[in-house]
Amino acid sequence: MTEGVVVGRVALLRRFPLRSAGGDLPTSVHLDAAGLQHDRRWQLLDAAGSPLRARELPELAALSASVDDDALRVRRAATDALPLDSGWPEQLAGPGARLQDSRAEGDGRRGGHRDGAAVHLVAAGAADAPDAPAECDPGERANVVVDLDPAAARPGDERGWVGRRLRLAGTGEAAGPLLEVTRTPKRCLGVYADVVEPGEVRVGDVVVLLDL
Repeated sequence: MTEGVVVGRVALLRRFPLRSAGGDLPTSVHLDAAGLQHDRRWQLLDAAGSPLRARELPELAALSASVDDDALRVRRAATDALPLDSGWPEQLAGPGARLQDSRAEGDGRRGGHRDGAAVHLVAAGAADAPDAPAECDPGERANVVVDLDPAAARPGDERGWVGRRLRLAGTGEAAGPLLEVTRTPKRCLGVYADVVEPGEVRVGDVVVLLDL
C-alpha cells in the first residue's frame, strides 16, 4: 500500500451519462483523465446546437440514463423497464434537438464537471457538518462518496485536501487510481479532483490520503 493515511472507504459511486438527467450506481468503474467512464458523456442540444440543462428543460431531471454495451439508454424513470426510443430528443425538446456524444465528437472537455474537473468527491454526511458552507448544493451528483473513518477525518475535512493526492485502493496487488485534489467547488460540497493515474475503483475500496 502506498504510504499515507487511510481516511475511509468508497461508500458509493455515481455516474451520470446524460447531463442533467438521473444516473446509475455502478459497483465498479474505470477512472481515467476524463473521470468515471461514460460520466457526463452525452448532452442534449437544441435545434441551434446549444446545450440544454434541467434549468431550461425541467423534464430532463425526470429522466434516468445508463450505458449498455457502450450505448446510452434513457428511461422516464429509473424503475422503467424499457428505454425510450431513438426519437426521444425531439419529442422532449422539439424538432432538430439531438444528442451530442462528447467522446465521438470531441467537444474539447477534459472532464465532465465545471472547469473541466474529472471527479467530484464528497464525504458522506458533509451536508450536516457544523462548518458546512451555507447555501451549498449537498453534493447529490458527486461521483465518489467516501465514508470517512472518524479516527482519521470527519465530514467536511475533505475540503482541506486541496493540493493533496488520494489513492483509491482495493485489496489486490494492483494499485487503484490516483487522484489529485485540485479545488473546492463554488456551489457544491466536497472537492474536485483530476485523475493522475487511471484504474478501476470499486465500492469498498480504501481511500488513502497521501503525504505531501
